[in-house]
Amino acid sequence: MLVDMVPEPNSSPTANGSGERPSRSAAFPRHLGHVTDRVDDILPFVTVPFALSVLEVEQIERALDPTTASINLEFSLPSPLLTLWDLVDPPEPSGADTQHVGPGASNGGQPGATTTGTDVSIDMPLETFFPALESSLLTVIGIAILVYAVMAGLVTAGYLGGIDRRLRDEPAAIGRCLSQYGPRLVLYHLLVFGAFLAMFPFALALPGLILLAIPVVLVLGYLFYAVPFLIVVADVSLVDAFRRSAQFGLQERAYFWFAIGHALVCAIASIVLSLLVTVGAGVGVLLALVVGPAFALLVTAATVSFVQELARTGDAGRVVRQ
Repeated sequence: MLVDMVPEPNSSPTANGSGERPSRSAAFPRHLGHVTDRVDDILPFVTVPFALSVLEVEQIERALDPTTASINLEFSLPSPLLTLWDLVDPPEPSGADTQHVGPGASNGGQPGATTTGTDVSIDMPLETFFPALESSLLTVIGIAILVYAVMAGLVTAGYLGGIDRRLRDEPAAIGRCLSQYGPRLVLYHLLVFGAFLAMFPFALALPGLILLAIPVVLVLGYLFYAVPFLIVVADVSLVDAFRRSAQFGLQERAYFWFAIGHALVCAIASIVLSLLVTVGAGVGVLLALVVGPAFALLVTAATVSFVQELARTGDAGRVVRQ
């Protein structure tokens, strides 16, 4: 591995025009500014976070409920499919009823009985497509996870792949992105969903483990936030993407400061967007559905730009050739 100390071209976000090494702590604002300057090239991709936000019908209904109000503070690490509802979390309607169908739900533990009452529900992806089944429940859950992983993987492939190619001044070539990155990103989402599903029984059996798991999840989320981006930007295997992401997380200060900048900016955006939804009522929700996806596109594109730099240099101030 050879190291070339020649600075990057001035058109690159890694250069500051003076030949000096760019500040690692300014990694996020630097790349956010870079993609903002290229907004015309990536603007069509705003349809992805917009569509994903609109498809969350339950969230929209909760946001439109006049009896609820909330101000959110969401610190979000880089995500390949950031949407409005990752930044705004409308509360459940006051006195909302939830129904549970299953063995021993109520009525003296009668199997299949239905109970109605105030409760905390856990939203499962695509839950509306599958009825509550007492038999073959694991099969149903497995199918739901598989379908969701395929959908999420393909959307991620087209979305990140298109942004990556446009930032390189290449045609988006969505079909090529789907075939080239789709299988690995489907596998990535299956792995993530499977990991959370594997922890679920332990959380039910030992609720105290949830508190212990929070810092572990945060650390893992930090170390591996670049994985889906590396699959696209560097075109590496899933295993290599995990390895390189962890290496960046442990060795690159720019990787750390980018995550901090991303989390802080998302926190500020979550306050603004939640106020817009709460105060603006229906008009505010409509505005949030426009502003939120646009913001999500910019920070996601900034992450793509940053990972391009990491994959190209291995460090914020030097070029690495293999």
